[in-house]
Amino acid sequence: MEMRRFKVITYKFLINILLRLPDAFYAVLFAVVFPIYKALHKKRAYGRVEKHLAAAKEFEARKSNGTNKMPRDAKSPTPNALATTNACDTFRGIFWNALESYRGLARFKSVEKRIVYENEHIIRDAIAECAKQNAPIAGISIHQGAFELMHRALCRYSEHVHLITDSVGDPAFREVLKNLRSDAHLTEYHPDETGLLIRELFRTKGILAMVIDQGKNTKGNTVSLFGRPSMLYLRLPQKINEMGAGIVTFRTWSEKKHIVIRFESYYPPKYDIQHGRETSARLNDQSVKNATPSESELVTGIAHEIETWIAEHPEQWSWNYHGNFTAAH
Repeated sequence: MEMRRFKVITYKFLINILLRLPDAFYAVLFAVVFPIYKALHKKRAYGRVEKHLAAAKEFEARKSNGTNKMPRDAKSPTPNALATTNACDTFRGIFWNALESYRGLARFKSVEKRIVYENEHIIRDAIAECAKQNAPIAGISIHQGAFELMHRALCRYSEHVHLITDSVGDPAFREVLKNLRSDAHLTEYHPDETGLLIRELFRTKGILAMVIDQGKNTKGNTVSLFGRPSMLYLRLPQKINEMGAGIVTFRTWSEKKHIVIRFESYYPPKYDIQHGRETSARLNDQSVKNATPSESELVTGIAHEIETWIAEHPEQWSWNYHGNFTAAH
């Protein structure tokens, strides 16, 4: 116990120092360390990213030559963002976004004043609509941009935000990170506490906060991203949606002057049931009724959104995670 306490104090001290080092220090650190990392991981993480990017670029190139072009709004980057991104760009993005994330969690004013919110009416309207049904909502996203700031952002809209995290690494370091993530409106849960989380979510009528593109020791939903079999971890959002909760998708990305947190879509409670009825009436067949969970309209819609997000800011998504794509294509 004494040793753990000593390690916690040491980790807190080191993080406090490291977060306050100037950006120039980190620029030099990345320039020195990344070539070594690349050489050591050529057949592992770095190699995976190269292959994933190449396959995604090929898929987007084929799609752009056809009629099914991806819709993009005026504020999105150019459609060539994926074509001009390389593996080095993605690791640089992860590095700097992680630094911004932890500085933001530590409530650095230099980070907080750069955060801008877009489409806030989506989540505010969703909360109001679900309140009429005495129901909570889920705020879901992916590991893109300064994603560690996203659960903190949800605390703007509810006094009861329920965050699900997968604890890894040294217990003392996990305690330090949990303290860094903490907020008066936030409760953190381990995946083993899913039952408790659901009960508390519906009791408080709060917000479930989670990222859905990475998971360990849990089952996911097989979807298609860039034409390849991929995994999203949507079983929990699906379950609570079936129980009567709404779902709001949102994301973040970093720009030179801003960290953008943008709310995207609202999926009303029991979305698959309602959408399935509409689709069945239109098609007059059994395809929706007999669909497996991974083929639901809810999962398909969210997967399409995520593919769009990644294509718009490919340099800021965690392509290196080994479970992003389940098979070669």
